[in-house]
Amino acid sequence: MKPYIKFIGRAICLLPVLSIVFFSCANSKNEQIHAYDEENFPVYGPYRVIRLPIDKGVKVLNPVFITTGPGGKIFASNQTGEIYSLVDSDRDGLEDEALLYFDVSELGLRSPVSFVFKGDTALVGTSQMIIGLLDMDFDGKADSSWVVFDKIPFSHHPYEWTTGLCLGPDGKLYFNLTTDSWNDGASPDPEGIRGSILRISTNGLYLEQLATGIRSVPSMAFHPTGKLFFTDNEGGGNPTEELNILELGAYYGHNSRKYKNPENILDAVFNLKTEVAPSGLAFNSSSNDFGGTSNDLFVTFYGPGERWKRGGVGRVHVTVMEDGNLKFEEFPVVDIPKLSSLTFSEQGDLYLAQHGVSDYWYNPTQERSGAFYKLVFDASVNHLTNKPQINLNEGFNSDNLLLGKQLYAQLACLACHATDGVTELLGPNLKDIGLKLSREEILNEINEPSKIIKPSMVGLKVSKKDGKVLLGRPVSINSKTIDLMLVGNYVVSISREEIQKIENLDKSLMYEGLLSRMNEAEIQALLDYLIHLSQD
Repeated sequence: MKPYIKFIGRAICLLPVLSIVFFSCANSKNEQIHAYDEENFPVYGPYRVIRLPIDKGVKVLNPVFITTGPGGKIFASNQTGEIYSLVDSDRDGLEDEALLYFDVSELGLRSPVSFVFKGDTALVGTSQMIIGLLDMDFDGKADSSWVVFDKIPFSHHPYEWTTGLCLGPDGKLYFNLTTDSWNDGASPDPEGIRGSILRISTNGLYLEQLATGIRSVPSMAFHPTGKLFFTDNEGGGNPTEELNILELGAYYGHNSRKYKNPENILDAVFNLKTEVAPSGLAFNSSSNDFGGTSNDLFVTFYGPGERWKRGGVGRVHVTVMEDGNLKFEEFPVVDIPKLSSLTFSEQGDLYLAQHGVSDYWYNPTQERSGAFYKLVFDASVNHLTNKPQINLNEGFNSDNLLLGKQLYAQLACLACHATDGVTELLGPNLKDIGLKLSREEILNEINEPSKIIKPSMVGLKVSKKDGKVLLGRPVSINSKTIDLMLVGNYVVSISREEIQKIENLDKSLMYEGLLSRMNEAEIQALLDYLIHLSQD
């Protein structure tokens, strides 16, 4: 017995030493991770923001999508065609290497901006078709590919995406095709499936059109109740950044002429206001507290256009009321520019893909851009409680409102811009413009209207065979006709047989020099009026 007792005694003596070693290793590991903390982004909850040190493997360029795959591995993709997995090569708790899983450009495809895993199979939406990918030999690279669904009306327009792929409770694949209303070279769409939400069997043999009238739906997600949530971007008949719930057979308001002008438009269930251009959706699980946010909906925002310092994450708390209706409350989470997608890991952390700098077609404009971040719950983080209003302290003077409204009318702004948040005229509706752009940004938009033009507001010059030339904004386009909104806000339908040439206008339809005859006090009064439109 004595040797045995002596052995136990030595083991007990070693425990404090082992504890010290373990504690030291843990501290060292935490220090390594803290080295990648980002402290320049405003955080509105108990979260640390960590930039993933992806400096090994393939070059990551402008990521557009991120999701969690088999074995809890994080997968991502970019616009040019690469799909890659993110790996923690040194096992310090942070992914630091990107491994190429598959490049769809090798199949002549592009824009894998959405994909979902069913077991080990990746179902990938590209501009031209949905494909299946499988890693047969488990070496981290897909070596088998096949066509799942290829009945997509396709042209080479850069905004023709297959997005929002997700598996429903019924085991079927749900996705959507972005609108073709802004594409003067749109392919024929006899079934009218572009601009709608679709459902197919995972073998692609069964297709059902579930809803129509969508504009740009980058992401969809199923709520625990089984309801399918999706966002749709403001513009083209959408007065707000919409949060919608799928209802079978519903029409959601965009491109009415394509769907023979339906009378009933299903309204959004909630208007998102954390930021502009929602880009990704993910429901937190019921088992992941993550700062008291279980079952909440998290939303990434790309931010407005080419304003590279805008973007972020919002959270929507969804409450199921006793009568079955839903109540929505929105909260900011973090401000990070140009976010394109998000996913929760199996460990409960929130991973974010930052697209970075690009042109309006989301093509890279510099050699390397974009990044990956993850949000980690940390109760000790000193965070902000409320997000500052964008124009709260920028010289607003309520005494200027009457003068500003008069100037708005004198400059004939109301001829092209409605302010009710509903009416669609030649220019964008200016309701809530003060929530989307700062005072300085609004002034820049007026002074330099051609510097940043939203794709949906790009003007067309249509030269007809009879010698007439029409300038306007396209509101509906198909293979037979182009409906053009002209100055005066009336729409003409032009048969393609009458058209000799179509050109995109390099300049805005808005006149330059509008403020050239105004003094500084008048300019500030006009800006005060525009900002006040967000408060009416």
